[in-house]
Amino acid sequence: MPHILLAALALCFASPFIAGAQELGLFSSPKGIGASVHFPEKDGIFHTLHAYVDIYGVATSRCSFPGYKANFSRQYVCGRFQRDGYSIAFYAGPGLSLGYVRDHDKGRGFDLTSLLADNEGMALAISGDAGFLFDFGRNVFLDLSWTAEAGIHLRRNEAEWQYDAASMSLYNNGLLQAIYPQLTILFRFK
Repeated sequence: MPHILLAALALCFASPFIAGAQELGLFSSPKGIGASVHFPEKDGIFHTLHAYVDIYGVATSRCSFPGYKANFSRQYVCGRFQRDGYSIAFYAGPGLSLGYVRDHDKGRGFDLTSLLADNEGMALAISGDAGFLFDFGRNVFLDLSWTAEAGIHLRRNEAEWQYDAASMSLYNNGLLQAIYPQLTILFRFK
């Protein structure tokens, strides 16, 4: 129930930003699934907001529930190829990520305590994003990108459950999942 309330509250606060959006889309990646908003490009710069369900550990039945993550990025168009109404733009830029996700697998082998724990907690990271925007001259276009996130993960300490002790570490999945591609199908409304 708190997860649903948190998502509804986030939508209420995000609605003024979404009202200025030029494109809305469906976000899909091995990282998760969700929604994407592209804000209008001006002087070779545009902004992107991805909000998605983080499915780390769910597909392998390691975790019972998915996590939630949002990423806001400022994208700089580095190059553009145009021909006959079609265009391909290469972009890159920095951003911020915030989420309630699983992480901190200490066990890269036989550490069963870490591998069997959900390890959910808050993640806060700076991100670097790079990708290609395929515009086919219609109202539907594609965005193929990769995002690396460097940050922290704050959660309850696995060894001290009875004391509600906090534990903080590097957000491992932010860097390990940088190789996962992100495909967004965008629909232009304006």
